[in-house]
Amino acid sequence: MALMALPVLYYIGTVLWYAYDFPYMDDYPVVVDFLNKLPAATTVGEKVALLMEQNNFHRLVLAKGIAWANVLLTGSVDFRVLQYVGLFFLLLTAWVLWQTGVKGRPARSQTPLDEVADKEDGMLSALLFLPVLFLLFQFQGWNIAFWSIVAVSNVGAPALALLAFYLANRQREGWAILMGLVALFTNGNGIVVLPLLVLCWAFQQRWRWMLSTVAVAVVALAFYFQNYQNPSGGAVSARLSPSTVGHLLALDTAFLGALVYHPAVPWLPVLLGSFTIGWTFYLLLIRYDQTNPTLFWLLVFLHLSGLMLAVNRIQNDTSIVFASRYRNITALHIAAVYLTVVEALSSGALLRRGRLIRRSNAPPDMQTIVIRLATVATAGLWLVSNWTYHSKIVRFRELKQTDNLLWRQVGQVRGSAPQYNPVQQLGIMAERMTFKPKEESLAALQSRPVSVTPVNTPGDSLQYGIDQYVERDGFVVISGWAKVARRKANFNDTFVGIETPNGWQYYTTLFHQRLEKADSANDKDTGFIAIISYQSKTPKMSLFVKSGRFSAGRLIKQ
Repeated sequence: MALMALPVLYYIGTVLWYAYDFPYMDDYPVVVDFLNKLPAATTVGEKVALLMEQNNFHRLVLAKGIAWANVLLTGSVDFRVLQYVGLFFLLLTAWVLWQTGVKGRPARSQTPLDEVADKEDGMLSALLFLPVLFLLFQFQGWNIAFWSIVAVSNVGAPALALLAFYLANRQREGWAILMGLVALFTNGNGIVVLPLLVLCWAFQQRWRWMLSTVAVAVVALAFYFQNYQNPSGGAVSARLSPSTVGHLLALDTAFLGALVYHPAVPWLPVLLGSFTIGWTFYLLLIRYDQTNPTLFWLLVFLHLSGLMLAVNRIQNDTSIVFASRYRNITALHIAAVYLTVVEALSSGALLRRGRLIRRSNAPPDMQTIVIRLATVATAGLWLVSNWTYHSKIVRFRELKQTDNLLWRQVGQVRGSAPQYNPVQQLGIMAERMTFKPKEESLAALQSRPVSVTPVNTPGDSLQYGIDQYVERDGFVVISGWAKVARRKANFNDTFVGIETPNGWQYYTTLFHQRLEKADSANDKDTGFIAIISYQSKTPKMSLFVKSGRFSAGRLIKQ
């Protein structure tokens, strides 16, 4: 049980420690803009229209509703609340998977996993579920934990879909439909939950509930798509033409297996994703929907989510689908596939004339081997992911801290596209006292001295720009962007040096983004700000940047 608690507690502790009350990117057009427009909406219809306003392909009603409730209850919005709601949804997902795949039993049949758990006093259940926890609570999907609207929407939709299927098969049909409705207004892939509930009950020949859900779905989807605009332009059918089907499948399978992506083996995610598609078809053939309908329909939902993302990104290379904010879908998908594989192995399932036949004396050897291999593989993935992406988490907090500081000090916000007018929008909220973030001081964010010996990698040079140099309250504040020429900048370390009587002293910098830079080359991640305590005359200064095994530096102020 201690091993089960490890990934969960580490994830919770990291979220609580690094969560920060400041908006980022699409938080502005979704939450900030909504709350600023809300006082002018005097009728119910106007308020509903604001809630239903599109953001890209989505109608993020739940995220707006939570922010609105936060203001009504406390007088101001705290963007950490949305991050905590995302954490709750992830915990809910793990709990329902435990109830469905290990501990509990569907309403119409007892799963083999229940029998195993009873015989082994829960020990095998804990070991069996450990890979699921390593998959769900790892930080390849770091952005879903700390980007407020993404935490609610990208985690909330699959969590609510899973809960809807779970309730549907526990004879809580009304609650299942309600969860499907909430999922519809949570994220784009939520639109398929009600139709999947219709199919679920049709497969079970529960016609009354199927017809009831059809009626609800028709009305809800008609309301959802009223005045809907396709941001991509053109018809979806054009994206599904024969000439694009091959690329669509490559994108879909690459996304489904994205957790194992590495540039050295770009075919591995496609292979893993292809296996999961084949496995789901096999589950349909053996009518696994009758054995564990919750897991089966969750897999269908996740496959459709991957397909929707592939259609949305059809013009891009496969690497575009590996963004952090989508990885929770991939992790949940692999976890669900793993649970179904173990269940099939534990029961000795055979395919015979399209039906699931069980052998009562099925040997547990293969099941044990799969559990052990999955535990080792997912534990390794958990360790590597948390180690690799920890710096991203730290920098994302720094981005919000510097935005908070720059917004108050000089009227700048870097973590938002300029077209969202972030400075003005936050100013409106501050005047109305609906946004009251913690004030950041120069002293609290000042840079730390470090021991650095600048060395230029042969052939490399430094590219940089300085857009702010201020001497204030005993501090030198320097802000800009820097990178090693021709190198990607998503894992840069940037240091600012000051010449002192004892030689050059280098300091750490805080990260911020430069969204006016070219995203395709990761230049948006080149921003930095240094806050250095310095009491003497204006010093000589230098910049030094490390980018993996490459580095470059130069004198920037004499």
